[in-house]
Amino acid sequence: MLPHLADLVSYSIQKVIGFAKMIPGFRDLTAEDQIALLKSSVIEVIMLRSNQSFSLDDMSWTCGSEDFKYKVDDVTQAGHNMELLEPLVKFQVGLKKLNLHEEEHVLLMAICILSPDRLGVQDKALVEAIQDRLSSILQTYILCKHPPPGSRLLYPKMIQKLADLRSLNEEHSKQYRFISFKPEHSTMLTPLVLEVFGNEIS
Repeated sequence: MLPHLADLVSYSIQKVIGFAKMIPGFRDLTAEDQIALLKSSVIEVIMLRSNQSFSLDDMSWTCGSEDFKYKVDDVTQAGHNMELLEPLVKFQVGLKKLNLHEEEHVLLMAICILSPDRLGVQDKALVEAIQDRLSSILQTYILCKHPPPGSRLLYPKMIQKLADLRSLNEEHSKQYRFISFKPEHSTMLTPLVLEVFGNEIS
């Protein structure tokens, strides 16, 4: 399972990078700040992105087609720690139950990337301004598309999910930075995965 998951993570990283470049204002940042934002948020965005393919019916992630799915048991076979997976699955279930529109999902991912408190960010004011603009768009969308009282608590619930993601990311960083590959498996990982995780895999 490990090579398949490594390829999947590599593909997901590429998609996150491509997505970030399309966020209005992202390209206005310096290359250094772009890299800092991406490297510190990529795992959280992958978790958000994977929720779109997560099914509450069988607690699985669909990959490519309905015929190919990853379940928790499959991921543990690749060396992942169940103690790390349980909070992730709980997060996926909670986020899925919000029944977000695709537009809300996309805006949440963008807000996640454009966080001014990310490690290494220099122009925090510009990043914060871009994030504030995205947050305003999201709040306006919610008010327009969700009739009261449904709209009242949706935005704070979504922002809480970002806080939950930050906690997940920090915990996973302590234990192999989310992807708990064993050292002897590092040669099976793609160059892009190794670049993003760097010395976290050792």
